[in-house]
Amino acid sequence: MKSFAALALAALLWGCGPDRNLLMDTKFDAPLRQKFLWLSTEGRIEDLSIIGRCNAAINGDMRQGLVNAGAEVLGMTGEIFTARISSEDLFSLAALEYVTQVQLSQSANPNGR
Repeated sequence: MKSFAALALAALLWGCGPDRNLLMDTKFDAPLRQKFLWLSTEGRIEDLSIIGRCNAAINGDMRQGLVNAGAEVLGMTGEIFTARISSEDLFSLAALEYVTQVQLSQSANPNGR
């Protein structure tokens, strides 16, 4: 069953084209990539706490773009933002031209998934 899940995940990622893989490789930090792959393998969707970086100080239009991509923006300072977002909306957020990096926020329960 595990090998089937791994095969299905690989097909899902390759079937979605290089853009998703490129976004994951260039904009997601390692813990976020690992979390997303685990959720995909398990067939789960979760709300995630993230920290993101933009290529400039976040203005009103950029904030609205983050919201439109599915993020609940919790805070902004300069080019850094914190947000809650569904794992299924991560790629919409990462695809925004001005978003340069997305990290999984540290969990209050470091032993939990």
